[in-house]
Amino acid sequence: MLNSARNRRALSSRSLVTSTLVLAAATLAAAALHAGQARSSQLLGTIYDGSGAVLPGVEVTLSTAPDAKSTATTDAAGRFQLPASAGTKYVLEASVPGFNAFRQEFELTAASDWDRAITLQVGKLTETISVRAKREPATQQTPGVPVPKPIRVGGNIKAPTKLVNVNPTYPDSMRVAGRGGLVPLDAVIGTDGSVVFARVLSANVHPDFAAAAVDAVRQWKFSPTLLNGKPVEVVIGVTINFSLEQ
Repeated sequence: MLNSARNRRALSSRSLVTSTLVLAAATLAAAALHAGQARSSQLLGTIYDGSGAVLPGVEVTLSTAPDAKSTATTDAAGRFQLPASAGTKYVLEASVPGFNAFRQEFELTAASDWDRAITLQVGKLTETISVRAKREPATQQTPGVPVPKPIRVGGNIKAPTKLVNVNPTYPDSMRVAGRGGLVPLDAVIGTDGSVVFARVLSANVHPDFAAAAVDAVRQWKFSPTLLNGKPVEVVIGVTINFSLEQ
């Protein structure tokens, strides 16, 4: 205060404007930082199908432990948001009928972690067939016949319809021997609806049963499976049960 060399004149108009602008910039920066921190409390994401189209109505779950979960459903634009905290390890799961379930573990560290893009792949169809024949004089207990399960396909998928069905033929060698068997196999339905590939999934299947099952399935015909109006290949799981009647 006693320094006579210090300039004690009032601020000029120019200095006053400059000081005001600096203070305003600092205030806006603080507000932007606060807003960014507020946004970071929400995990965002978009869910697509294999063609790149968005998927509404997908159930999404975010969890850190079995008893700490939050859920959301994607909106018309395929978007979802869930409460989250930075630096926390999460498990993100998504499911919708007709598509393979999605599960991913991650930690929220980088800024890019807060907005996620998820692509769900077309699921696997299933079908169960039972083949029965008259038993030869030898007796054998009839194994249980599995009940066919309905195919659930949703989202933007048009499920294939079987147009041509060929039932497997019970092998004479197995019928005479009084044997039954269960044949699980996978088949690929091509874009034209024909079965382009079929293979038996178990090594515990007699070759005669395997050949009869594959030969029949390869003759099946379906309407094309459509994803957003375009034909796609799809895997169908088939279970064929060969059993003898009393």
